[in-house]
This record gives sequence, structure tokens and C-alpha cells, in this order.
Amino acid sequence: MTNITATIKLDVSDMGALLRTMRNFNGACNWLSQVAFEEKIFHWLKLQRWAYHELRQQFNLTSTQSVVAIRKVAYAYKKDRSALREFRLTGAMPLYRHRYKRDNIVNFYGMCFSYSTRPGAKLDARHQANLIYRDKQFFIQQVINVPVEEEYKPVASLGVDLGIVNIASDSDGVRYSGGHLNGLRKRHAKLRTRLQLTGTRSAKRLLLKRKHKEHRFGSWVNHNISKKLVTKAKDTFRAIALEDLKGIRERLTVRKAQRRSHSSWSFNQLRQFIEYKAEIAGVPFLLVNPRNTSRSCPNCGLIDKRNRSSQSEFKCISCNFAGHADTVAAENIRRASSDKPYATLLGAVASPVEVLT
Repeated sequence: MTNITATIKLDVSDMGALLRTMRNFNGACNWLSQVAFEEKIFHWLKLQRWAYHELRQQFNLTSTQSVVAIRKVAYAYKKDRSALREFRLTGAMPLYRHRYKRDNIVNFYGMCFSYSTRPGAKLDARHQANLIYRDKQFFIQQVINVPVEEEYKPVASLGVDLGIVNIASDSDGVRYSGGHLNGLRKRHAKLRTRLQLTGTRSAKRLLLKRKHKEHRFGSWVNHNISKKLVTKAKDTFRAIALEDLKGIRERLTVRKAQRRSHSSWSFNQLRQFIEYKAEIAGVPFLLVNPRNTSRSCPNCGLIDKRNRSSQSEFKCISCNFAGHADTVAAENIRRASSDKPYATLLGAVASPVEVLT
């Protein structure tokens, strides 16, 4: 079994009441954080003994809400105690002892709400959950268990190169173009600029309406690409080999005209989607050092930046081997994972957020 996080939309009739509850809870967390920082009390048990009754009396919290607030503040100081921790009034509100009942009803802190989810989705209230407020709507982020297939022994590897022009390219020669997504991002950027310059009430309403639309479409594209790659690897009993691009934005410098596309490149999201889908399907996952994968000739092994004359063209200056640059890079990643000069088997997999509708 593995864990993923599902986002469940709540149907709230009285938004103001629930929003006041959330603001009151986070206000209590800010007060408690001030107490913990000034008195240097960071362990949850000592903090509970110190401030439990005053917390309930001053903010009119239930016993369960008080305990949850104390745990939230104590956890915030777990790694760093040198600075005061502050919480947004509309920040996430942890849920404790919540219940999912029949007819899609959820109960927490004495309140009942209906929610929407996919047919057949099994929600387990024994796991952690958070109530979040986003775009004037309430959601529950619920950790759920998903069965995992036994990992098989791969016969080979499927190399995958990640990029901006082509979101992904595999060693079989299949490229997943980013033209539609990149064009959409450019259009959205121009529209946002025009609406912001207009500044009218209707322009602001349209900006709010289109908020996160680009991000949702990008996530949908990455979900589809990751699903296709994992399915292909599983059907052919191969492992998936990806280049480890951690820190690439700090290592690379780009021209001013390319900054927007470079900063909006969601390679890490695609990697997370491939990771957890591969774990669920039992597909082995490998990470490869990306150094020189786009400059190495798979035919003679020459490493030279002149081999890649443009974004899409690769031609070896020694043996004249030629091909699409992204496909060549994917082939080099496949070979690196097979020969294992840099490949490392992935350990723990992060749990991404998947929307259940």
C-alpha cells in the first residue's frame, strides 16, 4: 500500500460561518505561537499543560480544536525555533476524528457537509486530513491508501528526457509536444497583462475567474503523459529512467525572453506523477545524472557541445551520427540506467495531490 492525497470539494451552504471558524482557529494558533516563542515551550505536551484552558476560554474552541491547534503550533517549531511562526487566518485547518458517512456526508468538529468525489472512491478518516480554503471554496485534502502491485524485475529501461519544447521524449522515439501548453501560457500571460492594465471591476472579475486555469491544464497534461509512459513501461516489462533535474533552475541562466517559460516549466510535477504512478503499477523507477546526456553521441561516445547544433538537431562532429536531440538524450539516459554509471534506484516517493471529482 502507498499513500496519495485526494482533494475533495465541499458543498457549503453557509460559507461565512465556516470561514469564521477557520479564522478563529488560526487566530488561536497565532496567539499560541506567540506564547510558545516567548516562553520557549515547544513540546506539544508542555504547551498543552500551559495554555489549554486559556486557549479554550479566550477563543471558544472545542476540546478537539484546542488539541489540534496545540499540535499544529508545536509541529511548526519542530525544525526551527529561532523565529516566531505566524499562520494565515485562512491557512489549512487540520481535521481530527472526522467521519465520512453515507450519501457523501462528512462530519468534523460538530459540523456536517456534503462532498463530491469519484464513484467508488474509498475515503478513510483514519488518515490525516486538512480543511483548506481556496478560490472562495472549501476543500478537504485527505490522505488515502492505494494498493500497490509487486515490483517486477525489468528486462530493460525506457529512457525519458524532459524539456520545454517537448515536455517528454522517450528512447523509443516518441515525443510529447509542449506546443499547445506553451502557446496557452503565452496567451494567458498576454491576457493577464491586458486585464491588469485595464483595471476595471469586470477585468478583475475575469482575472479571478481565470485564476489557476493555466495550472490546472498543465497538471492535466502531465497526468496524461505520465500515465502513457508508465503504461508503456509496464506493458513491455521495462523500468522508467528519468534525469534528475533537481536544482536545474539555479544551475542554468537563460535570456530574458525565456525566463517566463523556464520558470513555468513543471518538470518536478511530471516527475512526481511518474513516480507515484510507477510505484502503484509496480514499475521500477531510476534516476540518472543528466550531465552530458544531450551532448553525448550514442554511436561513438564523443562528448562535445557542438554535437547539438540547435534545440532539436543532434549531429556528431566525429562520426556524423544524426537524430532528434531529445530522442538522443533519452537514449543516453536509457543507456546510463542500464550500464548504471550514474543511475540510482529511487527510495521514498512523495505523495502528490490528485483531485477527485
